[in-house]
Amino acid sequence: MAGSSAAIKLNENGIPDFDALPLRKGDPKYSAWGLYGDEDELGTLNRLTDERVAEAAKNEIKTGLRISLNWPLNAQKDSGFFNRKLFHQDLFAKPPRCVNDDIWTFNTQVSSQWDGLRHYAYQKAKKFYNGVTMEDIHAEGSEVNGIQAWAQKGIVGRGILVDHHSWRLEQIISKKPNPDPRLVNFDHFATTPIPLEDIHACLESQGTEIKFGDILFIRSGKVFF
Repeated sequence: MAGSSAAIKLNENGIPDFDALPLRKGDPKYSAWGLYGDEDELGTLNRLTDERVAEAAKNEIKTGLRISLNWPLNAQKDSGFFNRKLFHQDLFAKPPRCVNDDIWTFNTQVSSQWDGLRHYAYQKAKKFYNGVTMEDIHAEGSEVNGIQAWAQKGIVGRGILVDHHSWRLEQIISKKPNPDPRLVNFDHFATTPIPLEDIHACLESQGTEIKFGDILFIRSGKVFF
């Protein structure tokens, strides 16, 4: 373990107490930068160890049914959310052979995607994961905190669905005529948090067991076409 984080007491999963954060002097409040080393670019994906992936495959795969989690690249038909450029495809034949090539142009945020660690910084400090600066990212040839660090092994593990949408509707119906206004007025395009206690309550109602290193899929209930 790098830096001052070596002196921090860790639990059985290698995680420090929340009150011990930050781990390194000068890092943003409550950040755990340095936990996996000063040069790490994986973050909590370090929790997807070979042992956990093997256990998930052994114990969770029952039918072999695969379900794609990808949103169509052209799902946003008229205009991109927050003025982002829409997907555009150029498909062209290459005679005399019977061959097609295509060129795609799109902003990754117009479809389903993972925000990489160079996308959104800790705003007050203007630093990205592990203290990386905007200058570090935009330096010529820089790949620091790039998505390729994740792609080398892929993201594979035990995934669990948090069906917050169904749980929220059940809570509204069960509490009539006085449901929680916070749940009734849930707005997907506003700064509407989903509190941790709601996640726990949803998982408990589903009977879903949580294991360290799980990948959470939260169904918030809104699909835009």
